[in-house]
Amino acid sequence: MGELLRSWAWFPFAISSQLVAGEAPLRVRLLGVDYVAFRAPDGRIGFIEEACPHRGVSMALARNEGCVLRCIFHGWAVDVSGRVVEAPTHHGDAGAFLKRIRTRQYPVREQSGLVWVWLGEVPAAELPKLPFFSLPDDHVWMTVTKVDCNWLQGVEGSLDSAHVGTLHQSWVPRLAASVSGGATIGLALKAVAPRYEIARTPFGLSASAVRPMEDDSTYVRTTQFVAPFVNLVPGTGRNEGSIFIGVPVDDTHHLLFFGYFSESLVLDNKSPRVQALIGNDRLDPRNFAPFKGSREDNWGQDRAAMAAGHFTGFTDNLLEEDIVVQVSMSPIVDRTREHPSSSDVAIVQARMLLLRALRNQREGLPPLAPNHGEWTADDALPVDRVVPAGEEWQAVSEPA
Repeated sequence: MGELLRSWAWFPFAISSQLVAGEAPLRVRLLGVDYVAFRAPDGRIGFIEEACPHRGVSMALARNEGCVLRCIFHGWAVDVSGRVVEAPTHHGDAGAFLKRIRTRQYPVREQSGLVWVWLGEVPAAELPKLPFFSLPDDHVWMTVTKVDCNWLQGVEGSLDSAHVGTLHQSWVPRLAASVSGGATIGLALKAVAPRYEIARTPFGLSASAVRPMEDDSTYVRTTQFVAPFVNLVPGTGRNEGSIFIGVPVDDTHHLLFFGYFSESLVLDNKSPRVQALIGNDRLDPRNFAPFKGSREDNWGQDRAAMAAGHFTGFTDNLLEEDIVVQVSMSPIVDRTREHPSSSDVAIVQARMLLLRALRNQREGLPPLAPNHGEWTADDALPVDRVVPAGEEWQAVSEPA
């Protein structure tokens, strides 16, 4: 799977604010391999293997000297492109010596508050056509949290719409109240067992949770799974919603990039929509949902808050609830012990998609064959809409 992911996808590895020119390099671990990243004064970002090409000392200890990292052991310098440009301890023809040193250059792109790297062979593929890429930076709010479980548990969690009306029932009213006139997401509390309709797409899956309402209307929430990492969960308007990206650090850890995007709203930590997602004043976008405890004390669950009416007892932010249930399954969940129900169709389809991608790799086909093809950002817009009685819910396949 690691080989497949390297050849398939760009990996977000940081939010932009984690990389500041002149500051210490950022340690990055992806697919079990250790790297460091740093920002040069001209804004460029270097992404190199953590081990110094000389003797393997960690370049996380290096001095950030403008456009190079300088190893503190012998002063070797690696530039933003990944080339060794100085080897002060070598006598003789330095130019000829440096040409013989082979280092890996990793393409890096900065887009919409995220920093992405291509780990596969070059030339790199294009960045995915995500809907929020076209929005101004202040219309995208982004955080990151390191999570102590396998990446697929994170991807499956954000693809699962059925849990919204249960797990997040203490947060959904806050989110609905942040919208003038209320929000349709509150309807998830009235029908917690949606029927799933799944469509294979050129980018992955469209997972529609279809909920019949008492007035014979139909509430439809369509999450877009841009394989292999990205889930776009509907918000309250066109080109608006939550971003969940589960990136594998190694077998038992992942980075969860969580954010919100809106075509119509400027977003920052004080905006009503963002405030509806958080419940504390300790917000750190570089470590958004840390636990206050461990398995031994139920990850800091507040039983007094539960007794006072909070459903889960995790009151810091909405994402905390998602992460706790994922981590509680164990670092790698034993799926042979599961009993999936009708609300887990999207999860099953996502697993089948990834298994098919592995078979395609062995056969020399694109990961998403036979659905491989061109697609646009509009194709991947998530949908949240109520369909009036008498109309087919499929009418919402195109966002309003």
